[in-house]
Amino acid sequence: MSPLPVAYAGRMVRSLARRRPVPVFASIYPTFRCNLRCVYCNFPGMMPPESELTTDEWKGVIDALAAHGCRRVSILGGEPLLREDLAEIIGHVRRRGLSCALTSNGLLVPERIGELRGLSTLVLSLDAAGPANDEVRGRGSFEAVKKSIEAARRSGIPVKINSVLSGRTAPELDGLLEFVDRNDLSVTLNVMRSGTPALWRDAASVKESDGDIRRLLLRLAELAKRNPRILFSEATYRFAARWDDYSRDRYEKSDFATNAPLLRSAPRCRAGRCYLTILSDGSVTPCMNTIGQIKGGNVVADGFAAAWRSLRDHDCLRCYAPCLVELDHLFSLRPRVVLNFVLRHLRRYR
Repeated sequence: MSPLPVAYAGRMVRSLARRRPVPVFASIYPTFRCNLRCVYCNFPGMMPPESELTTDEWKGVIDALAAHGCRRVSILGGEPLLREDLAEIIGHVRRRGLSCALTSNGLLVPERIGELRGLSTLVLSLDAAGPANDEVRGRGSFEAVKKSIEAARRSGIPVKINSVLSGRTAPELDGLLEFVDRNDLSVTLNVMRSGTPALWRDAASVKESDGDIRRLLLRLAELAKRNPRILFSEATYRFAARWDDYSRDRYEKSDFATNAPLLRSAPRCRAGRCYLTILSDGSVTPCMNTIGQIKGGNVVADGFAAAWRSLRDHDCLRCYAPCLVELDHLFSLRPRVVLNFVLRHLRRYR
């Protein structure tokens, strides 16, 4: 293993060992504009373009993140490449010594690849390796991802795949994993959110039953145990499979009895304590699952320190979204999950 992953993991552990919350990881949404309309996504149009922070304001946010101990910034949307200043934002993240990942649908990647050379990781959204992907994400999106992989490889940018499995794409999982293996990639496998706030357009048409979701998660747990291409740990999928009601994305303190099984079987929510989400207007929320539901301060109006403090005492305890459960396991220093992260993620991605 190269020295860089070891050093990165060491910094993360030292940061987590502090007694005060440290925003080790930040997700930022420079825009909610998008050039696709995925059937399960409620983000396009969530905030008007005029509410977006300016380039200089985002640079100030990144400076504050670095000063408060952040190690990794993930840029999401919407489609981030709809921001003309994206190269400046990425460059500033890297100048501050932070790891920088960007998630894109791929439509604009080949023509803008020169602006992405500073990325630690390019994350491409792909739910199936064929027509099923275009049915849920939009016509031409599969071909766009393939072209983006080629463009990124020519530019030396590490690529991984992020998938959201639904009733339409879960049956195509084997084909997706074959595509990932054939192209020497890794993949994070999520399951479509079920809560009413997440439903947009025709999402209900691709939502699986609770039983099907549970069977899918159990299958993902078995696959994660033996397939090194899958980045999330077996423990994450095992916990998600124990979720009792997939019509709910998350639970707060008032929803639990003190002896509830879900309280005993997973680590405490670390959102707002080890990681946070910053929206296009500078407002903060603990994570993507709490957008529009748990509101904190604003990094521009209130200053980063005050906005960060506003998130620490939220009442959210549990969710089943694999991407968030994995973070909670990781930031709780669960040995097997940390080892999985080092061996599967940090070997290839920074």
